[in-house]
Amino acid sequence: MLKARHVCLFMYFALCAYEVVAKKVSELSVVTANGPPHIIEATNGGIDLGITLAILDQMGFSTQTQFMPLTRGKMEVLSKRADVFVPTFFEKDGNGLFVSEAIIDYRPTFFTLTEQGLSIEKVSDLATKKIATFQGASGYFGAEFLSMSQSNHNYREQSSMSILPQLLIKGRYDVVLLDYYIFYYFFAESELGDIYQVKEHVLFDSVKAHVGFNDEELRDEFNKRLEVYRDSEAYREVIRKYLPHY
Repeated sequence: MLKARHVCLFMYFALCAYEVVAKKVSELSVVTANGPPHIIEATNGGIDLGITLAILDQMGFSTQTQFMPLTRGKMEVLSKRADVFVPTFFEKDGNGLFVSEAIIDYRPTFFTLTEQGLSIEKVSDLATKKIATFQGASGYFGAEFLSMSQSNHNYREQSSMSILPQLLIKGRYDVVLLDYYIFYYFFAESELGDIYQVKEHVLFDSVKAHVGFNDEELRDEFNKRLEVYRDSEAYREVIRKYLPHY
């Protein structure tokens, strides 16, 4: 009888161990939307996606990536037709959604030509400048920036972010406002030369990008790995893949 009980216990723990292993080697569905260099559909890569997939790989999961609008991606995860979506901003846990710690901080930055010697320390300094930025920017940075964008006849929003570094280098605009990573990615892609041609000015807070899950335990384990990974050389290598100077 005792021997039989030992066999049963052994089989029980073996089954539990098998279930843990099976879970760790299972495939997760990751949904995201194209937006270089944070997400690059053509290569199934990018900074945000690369960080996310690297950590999930450490956890023992294989992944399948699907590309779709982020709002739809969130619904896919909440309905459990997908497991993970990235990136997400300004979200909190609730209604079946579990949000990770920040995987990266988006950095809205003003860029000028170093040779121009411009000083931008407050929004009012932009009032007389020729400014180019991304579409919809006027609604992101508060009432003062919105007012400036409406009164400055040399303020322009471009549908294509990829051309903004070129417009600055060619002297078409005095100031370009763009996320730090996006600017330097397209700067390098356009082969515009030495980055010391441009000067950075920071007026606005960074925006934290997170990963969304529908499983709290999965999110918690992801956070544990992320805390270590963000301080690693591997993390910096992911960024340098798209921003060689980083």
